[in-house]
Amino acid sequence: MQTLDFDALIGSIYDAVTAPTGFQECIDKLVDTFALKAAMLFTHNVLNGDSKGLWQRGIERRWLESYAIEFGREDMLAGHMATSAIAKFYATNVHLAESVYSNTRFFRDWVVPQGVAYAAGAIVLKEGVWCTQVIMQRSRVQAPFSQTELDVFNRVIVHLQRAVQMRQRFIELQVGQSVLTAGLDILAMPSIMFDESGCVAYQNQSAQAILEQRVWFWMDDRHFCTNNVALTKQLNLEVMAAVSASRGADSAAPGVVIVPRSGLPSLTLMITPVRPAASGLRGAAILFIYDSRTIPKATAELVERLFSLTGAEAQLVVALCAGKTLEDAAADRDISIHTVRSQLKSIFNKTGTHRQVDLMALVLSSPAYFIAKH
Repeated sequence: MQTLDFDALIGSIYDAVTAPTGFQECIDKLVDTFALKAAMLFTHNVLNGDSKGLWQRGIERRWLESYAIEFGREDMLAGHMATSAIAKFYATNVHLAESVYSNTRFFRDWVVPQGVAYAAGAIVLKEGVWCTQVIMQRSRVQAPFSQTELDVFNRVIVHLQRAVQMRQRFIELQVGQSVLTAGLDILAMPSIMFDESGCVAYQNQSAQAILEQRVWFWMDDRHFCTNNVALTKQLNLEVMAAVSASRGADSAAPGVVIVPRSGLPSLTLMITPVRPAASGLRGAAILFIYDSRTIPKATAELVERLFSLTGAEAQLVVALCAGKTLEDAAADRDISIHTVRSQLKSIFNKTGTHRQVDLMALVLSSPAYFIAKH
């Protein structure tokens, strides 16, 4: 561990309030100062294990995704934190029985494969079932967390708690002043902006109408919910990836989530990063909801011209964007599935995409699907 410069550490925490990268430099400083393998600051759902709104260093995305989707509910340290006093640090090697913890599936299949031996964490803020928490990890070759270190962390977390609250108010003000929010209202497509914590910051009138129906989607205290927990987790992961890309950490393509509906065409959700150069915001994402029943379809002729496709290829693209499968498209046009797959391969080559979701994201983000006609 480096010699602790407490004032410098606290300074990095409060610098995060207005920093373009938020708490990233603070997380980096924690890792370097306390000789950690990894650290992260994120929001965790104590009931279903869902996670979103993340600053982290040292953890691969696949482990973050598996935590949110599968392992989060089995995290014994998180469970201990949720039932204990907030704004206080707890460590696996201090507060959990090793004989129990080391025999859990979470430890065996999530902790060990990453080379993690010890973890310490605390809940910074708690709002209903959502907890903003900080987690630190060390490997076997690093020292276990000591009570002395936990005492130091407990001095730090008071400042982190204040800084997180101040950051939330700063982001609310920044979003309110963004010209992008006003621009969303000219779109025909229902559009929802998420802030860096993965919470809803703004929705246009079309999206508001859908949310008020509370059939497929709704809001619970700024948290976007669907009628399927697994789908909500998948959506939050895509939002988290888009937020990370908005910060400049990744160059992820827009994500696409398909929402099946019994007896109705599937809904297509596209999640794209907000680019700071255009909006002034860093660390935000926009969700577009495409419903083929209500959003005007792009004509095959327009898609053909926009992407230099053949007429048959353009018809296939329009069908896929309307929620149809390759088999549906083949049956509708009375051609073989082999022919449809050959057309799709040609479309991939011409558009520079490699998967159907990437193709749909590209086409759905084209002007034909967005501008409202008054």
